[in-house]
Amino acid sequence: MNRRAMEVSMRARVLALAMLAGAALAAAEIPAGIVWETNLGEPLIGDPAALKGGTFNYFIPTYPLTFRLLGPESNDIFCAWNRAYSMSFTLVGRHPVTDAYIPWMATHWAVAPDRKTVYFKLDPDARFSDGTPITAADYVFCHEMMRSKEILDPYYNNYAESYFASVEAIDPLTLKIVGAMESWRPIDDFAVLWPVPRHVEKLAPGWVKEANNRPQVVPGPYVVAEAVPGEKVVLTRIKDWWGRDKRYFRGLYNADRIVLKVVPIANVFDYFKKREIDFMTVISAKMWVTEMGFDAVAKGWVHRKQEYLETPEGISGLHMNLAAPLFASKDVRKAMQHLFPFELLNSRLMYGSYARKVSAFEGTEYANRGLTPYEFSPAKAQEHMAKAGFTARGPDGILVDARGRRASFTLTYGNKLMEPHLTIIQQIYAKGGVEITLNLLEPATAFNRGKERNYEMILASRSTGFHPSPYQYFHSDFAKETGNNNLWGFGREDTDTLVDVYRFDMDKAARIAALRALDAIIRDEAFYIPFWKGPYMRFLYWDDVCFPATYFPRRTQQMLDWQVFWIDPARTARLKEAMAAGTSLGEDTRIEVDPWNVLPGLAR
Repeated sequence: MNRRAMEVSMRARVLALAMLAGAALAAAEIPAGIVWETNLGEPLIGDPAALKGGTFNYFIPTYPLTFRLLGPESNDIFCAWNRAYSMSFTLVGRHPVTDAYIPWMATHWAVAPDRKTVYFKLDPDARFSDGTPITAADYVFCHEMMRSKEILDPYYNNYAESYFASVEAIDPLTLKIVGAMESWRPIDDFAVLWPVPRHVEKLAPGWVKEANNRPQVVPGPYVVAEAVPGEKVVLTRIKDWWGRDKRYFRGLYNADRIVLKVVPIANVFDYFKKREIDFMTVISAKMWVTEMGFDAVAKGWVHRKQEYLETPEGISGLHMNLAAPLFASKDVRKAMQHLFPFELLNSRLMYGSYARKVSAFEGTEYANRGLTPYEFSPAKAQEHMAKAGFTARGPDGILVDARGRRASFTLTYGNKLMEPHLTIIQQIYAKGGVEITLNLLEPATAFNRGKERNYEMILASRSTGFHPSPYQYFHSDFAKETGNNNLWGFGREDTDTLVDVYRFDMDKAARIAALRALDAIIRDEAFYIPFWKGPYMRFLYWDDVCFPATYFPRRTQQMLDWQVFWIDPARTARLKEAMAAGTSLGEDTRIEVDPWNVLPGLAR
């Protein structure tokens, strides 16, 4: 037995002894009358017939800035993959079809009558990727880490302070979490901790630098096995992963290897057509309508699907920095709204595929359905610019104020595929007397510019959870500092009150009223120009990539959310043979799929 195996074995023995020693303590500290809950009655998420094995080739637009989960630059382009096998392994999950709570890292949970104390029974089979058993102490350490100043992460410092009063290990497999406040959603608020290996992470001055390029030791099924700067990151599946046969993990996480190649977004389609990547989502409506006739589709080597889904929508659009001198004026911001040519963009570039967003909380019951988008009206834009002091045009046609200040700003973006849209916006705004300088940056750089508020206007989007998260976006706690998701630097006393009603009030009607009022204020303040929405995901995949009959679960926002796909080696051999011979497998003409019966609801 090697030294690593001996260490793991010894820890397992210590764990077993500690469990016996802690049994009496656990009984004493868990109040009588606590009702334990679990849920093994929901449908499987993956397909139990899914095959394990193979390599799934995908892309990331830039190489990771860090492999840390916390601290500076940890919210970069790679973070979704980094978190998928670590932070996403929370205590309790939410089923992506039924929305019910389901066991994840905990097998059982119990909410105390005070609705701020929650108990969890941890899965005794759970192990870190290095084989070390996962215990309640690893969740205690997660809380310690979130609170630590050594991580240089104000967001998580604030989060830990705002949401948790204490995190305690009753025994190695029983955890007690006390929230900082009574909650109307205690599982969502307090079951979000993930296990952090204390035996790996050593919090001390310099931790950020020390941990920067060190891959995570995780509870999930994949670990970083190879990282080539500027080229790729390779993830490998743990063969004897502890969760493989758990009910809600069955049929998920099937590929043996996931190769994430660094590919600029503008080049992804070319890489896909050359079969250098196996799957891609199609964001561009023009591409979907005009560029799907390539030979691999006609011969059935490639499939294309438009799957209708029901998901909350995160913010997506153009954002104005309230610290930028030009955008300090609400009238200027409203002028920008009235110049936004959605109808022109939708007809000319998007083939009428989309509807206009208006709410900051789209797809949830908290969206203010009484709101309407700002109409496209150059005349109203001129009125607002005049109120802001921009009454004359210079020799180049750009509006100027009495001080000679030009109505000019830079629009930062990180997706080259958006250039046709932004060029039309630039032209329309110029006709309205407003000059836009387009500034294309690397995706990771553009992302960080947004977080640091180092921009004037920026194109940015964020995903969202089951419930809206207005605190991190619109509360003044995050307007005071940069490095967070309050992109605009917005926050004031009355809106903070509305956010806090949503966070803390036990009356659902009050929470809905508060967020709808906040929604109306956000629209009126005009610092966010919402883009567009479509109730579907469009994607392409090669023939040896397989899916369940229902494709992605109902609540999927991106492919990474629920890894239900697998690689079929027989289909791989068939595909290679067909490609070598140039023969057809038969075109797949079933493009639109609606496994969750979304379309009838849209018609209503």
